[in-house]
Amino acid sequence: MKICRMLLMVVLPLAFSCQSQKLYKEKTAVKNPGSLTMQLNNGYWFDGQVFVKRDVWVDQGILSFKKPVASMDTVINLSGKYIIPPFAEAHNHNLESAYQLQQRINSYLDNGVFYVKLLSTIKKRMDPLMHHYNKPTGLDVSMAHAPLTGTGGHPIGIRKGYLEKGYFGGLFNNIKEIESHGYYTIDNIDDLQNKWDQVLSFSPDFIKLNLLYSEEYDKRKEDSTYFGRKGLNPELVDDIVKKAHDSKLRVSVHVSTAHDFHVAVEAGVDEIAHLPEIHNGEPISVADAKLAKKKDITLVTTASLVLKNEKRPNYAALVENISSNLQILKREGVRLAIGSDGYFDNSVGEFRFLHGLNIFSNLELLKMWCENAAFTTFPNRKIAFLKEGYEASFLVLNKNPLEDMSGINEGIILKVKQGNLLRP
Repeated sequence: MKICRMLLMVVLPLAFSCQSQKLYKEKTAVKNPGSLTMQLNNGYWFDGQVFVKRDVWVDQGILSFKKPVASMDTVINLSGKYIIPPFAEAHNHNLESAYQLQQRINSYLDNGVFYVKLLSTIKKRMDPLMHHYNKPTGLDVSMAHAPLTGTGGHPIGIRKGYLEKGYFGGLFNNIKEIESHGYYTIDNIDDLQNKWDQVLSFSPDFIKLNLLYSEEYDKRKEDSTYFGRKGLNPELVDDIVKKAHDSKLRVSVHVSTAHDFHVAVEAGVDEIAHLPEIHNGEPISVADAKLAKKKDITLVTTASLVLKNEKRPNYAALVENISSNLQILKREGVRLAIGSDGYFDNSVGEFRFLHGLNIFSNLELLKMWCENAAFTTFPNRKIAFLKEGYEASFLVLNKNPLEDMSGINEGIILKVKQGNLLRP
């Protein structure tokens, strides 16, 4: 069998900027002493560019390309199948409610999605559910908890609506009680200074900021008709980013417009949580894309959110603008990660939408989903690559995804997480 070699090189950055290096600890692998001791023969393993035939071993949930111990309890002949890292979901909010939770977890795992980044959660709701997560046989999640916003800004409207519908199960009596649990209002430097210790007290994995229509901040800030459709004062973003970085925390920013994107990039955030202009249809600046690449910023796609506008007369124009903006980001080498922000879906739907745009090669899509999405979710873990000493988490596929990515999730024939075989 010939090894498939791709001539197209992916223009996704490999090096970190000096600023961002300070935020990354040395990468570590989470060992799993209870894992199977495995020998996997005759498989084609993805090395980041091509598939290479090799034998691989697993001990304590860690990969090795050198036989680590004399005795194996499990030997699997992969018979020429293709092995890739697991998929990740770099933007969602759908794992903090007990309602139909197991179905959502199963949907992730059945589709080979092992890592989920939760862009905002209420810690009081998450704590009773944490036994489902961050274990060798379950989903691994990273969390920001309460996002930072301005008075009357997003997500206060969503929190208020959920409270009124009784979704919080008596945890809160009124919207003010949700503050610090479901959001922080930061309107000035004093707010930032006074509330920062409380932000850190919840031990967030990263900090989430909300920028919405920042070019209209002065117009919207005192206007109640924009309740829930505004965010932070853009002049505070530099200070918040510095505060977070001093606390060794990465910063992810919700953006709506090209101007929000500009503000976030100028401030040197670590992640843009949405492709800007999904619902508005304006171009992003090439200069901002170049700066995002220079500052080693990851952008999470969430492009499939445009499907909410399918009945609008300008839907085709919105999709065309999304395609154009994604091509700008690709051309300038910005690291792109697949994430959906789809509460009733996961990154599978986002992948399918992106695949259908015919912008990215199969190699680029694979790296966006397996490598970049996992990196921005757990930047300090040895995951997302099939390398010596990395966690033994991988998917075995029937066919070569570099040649054909259609039906990739249905083509998973074996799932291994930290050395454990996951059952369907």
